[in-house]
Amino acid sequence: MLKIHQIQVPLGKTLTLETIARKIHCMPGDIASFEIDRESLDARGDHLHFTYTVYAKVKNENHYLKQKDVTQEDKEVYVLPEALTDSNERPIVVGFGPAGMYCALLLAECGCKPIVLERGSAVEERAKEIDAFFQQGILNEESNVQFGEGGAGTFSDGKLTTRIKNIRISKVLEEFVEAGADSAILYQHRPHLGTDVLRTIVKNIRTKVLSLGGEIHFHTRMDSLLLENHQVIGVHTAQGDFYSHHVILCAGHSASDTYAALLDQGVAIEQKDFAAGVRVEHPQALIDQSTYGRYAGQPQLGPASYQLTAKTKVNRGVYSFCMCPGGVVIPSPTHEGTLAVNGMSYSKRDGANANSAILVQIPRKDFDHGHPLDGFAFQQELEKRAYRPGYQAPAQNIADYLSHTTSTEPVIASSYPRGILMEDMHALFSSEVNAALEEGLHTFGHRIPGFDVKGIMVGMESRSSSPIRLTRDDHGSSLSITGLYPCGEGAGYAGGIVSSAVDGIKQAENVIQDMKTNCQ
Repeated sequence: MLKIHQIQVPLGKTLTLETIARKIHCMPGDIASFEIDRESLDARGDHLHFTYTVYAKVKNENHYLKQKDVTQEDKEVYVLPEALTDSNERPIVVGFGPAGMYCALLLAECGCKPIVLERGSAVEERAKEIDAFFQQGILNEESNVQFGEGGAGTFSDGKLTTRIKNIRISKVLEEFVEAGADSAILYQHRPHLGTDVLRTIVKNIRTKVLSLGGEIHFHTRMDSLLLENHQVIGVHTAQGDFYSHHVILCAGHSASDTYAALLDQGVAIEQKDFAAGVRVEHPQALIDQSTYGRYAGQPQLGPASYQLTAKTKVNRGVYSFCMCPGGVVIPSPTHEGTLAVNGMSYSKRDGANANSAILVQIPRKDFDHGHPLDGFAFQQELEKRAYRPGYQAPAQNIADYLSHTTSTEPVIASSYPRGILMEDMHALFSSEVNAALEEGLHTFGHRIPGFDVKGIMVGMESRSSSPIRLTRDDHGSSLSITGLYPCGEGAGYAGGIVSSAVDGIKQAENVIQDMKTNCQ
């Protein structure tokens, strides 16, 4: 099979056999079949075009190998581990976000019949609880934007971009497609699902796990591990005890109470740098114009996104994160009297505003007082500082923040559903974080004209990553508790839907291998 790179297709045209044939100088009839491996948009200059990489079955393949952009290779395919048929033990998966979902799915596919414990609600009930919170300010501390089936990713933009390269990514995307996603996510450069599509996908993956013999217990928070001589023998919950010598912990980055309980039981946890900042909102048309120029508004392009980074004089990086074209800013706290915000969008991304986190690096020196969970305490203090009655959010025009002037009216209408209060946002952060944020916003204003003039900032954005890491060995097991497998974003080993799902698959593989070894 040939892998053919750099096939350019003008805006308004589609990729065809004839296009590929022209690229490698053959007859269309010589191409038996092709499959898109990668699609990206080149928005540099005045002539926008799509660029493709494809796998193609072509007659006399060796004839084309001397051409530029042509190699001979087969598409790599993820292969399931060999099924485990001689063990009566059922692994326990704690948490049913992306890491827990894919961990449970792989275990189920390999005959392990996992038991899943999820503190929040099933996605259908969870959606109603979150809608009530957005409309009425009624927060359920056990089932919310962070906790519940599908994890925080279900109520987000559903971005599937990741910096990692791993064959397990193909498994993740293919399962999404089987569960209801558009097959285009298999090759798009910046694939996304949207919260509306994710809700269906999550439910369908749950159904698949159940059909393969798994169990899923909602409203079942893990309170502690059951241990014997630093070996896991199960999990204690208010709904009863569950027994297994293999517990995969996929609790997410907001389960600070879970990590506190585990620390008390001797689980090895260390501090980790994280980030904090604000959500910024701009008219989506502004971002489209900056990215696409005269092509802005072309339906084939869709709403534009951006990715921004800046180095600052105070030696702290500032960067955009989880950019949501045509999305909304949402409240996402887990405790009464605190406020964290996040971004969410639907599959059409047809909202009036673009939004993105603009984050400043928070190194350990900012919060380290000698306790492994000091990062959570620092994070929660930021969120208490940002809380306003009824979960209104503090906000400020970016231009006014940069000029140290309190805004009287927002320069654009915010999408935030609980209402905003115009304040001086400097009061939320330290002088060093404010200095970095100001410098970063000035830099971004030079890169996207109008970014620092026609935008509004809403806070507090504090849940982009976990401030801890649960240390583990080369086989995925905790360094301190045998049989405990820390996993995903909350454990400090992932950052987003795809990387979390990949880590869930890896930990499932590690558990299967250990179970096979113990059966021999």
